[in-house]
Amino acid sequence: MRGESLDEGMSRYLVDRIRQTSTIEVLTGTEICELQGHSAVDAVVTERADSGQCRLLPIQALFIFIGADAPTPWLADTIALDPDGFILTGPDVKAAAAWESGTRDPHLFETSLPGVFAVGDVRSGAIRRAASAVGEGSMAVRLCNLYLAELRGP
Repeated sequence: MRGESLDEGMSRYLVDRIRQTSTIEVLTGTEICELQGHSAVDAVVTERADSGQCRLLPIQALFIFIGADAPTPWLADTIALDPDGFILTGPDVKAAAAWESGTRDPHLFETSLPGVFAVGDVRSGAIRRAASAVGEGSMAVRLCNLYLAELRGP
């Protein structure tokens, strides 16, 4: 990992599991420079950021964790984001200008822009587990249908 500590960007649950597993070696201040192998990856070349020292590591598995930063800066002028850049939804956006009329409250995964929904890791307060994202996605489909029915009227 490029950083100096797992605690900087991973959930406590995952950090604890990694530390309890003797078969995982965490290399801090390190980047992967190269993957090696033919039909499968069988080695990586790493480089230490502080010294530039390279190391060839034979491996059988590689887990890539790209971090928990929200890739949402492009939304900042359109949709309300929390201080970390994750999309606010549901009750967290009731105070947004689009909801001031009070004709209805935002649906659970609805953003500050009525009719636009956000689910999964990009949503503020998300559990950040694949199963949760799938569940949120299926719920959002139902809420989209409800929103469209509201637009059509009785």
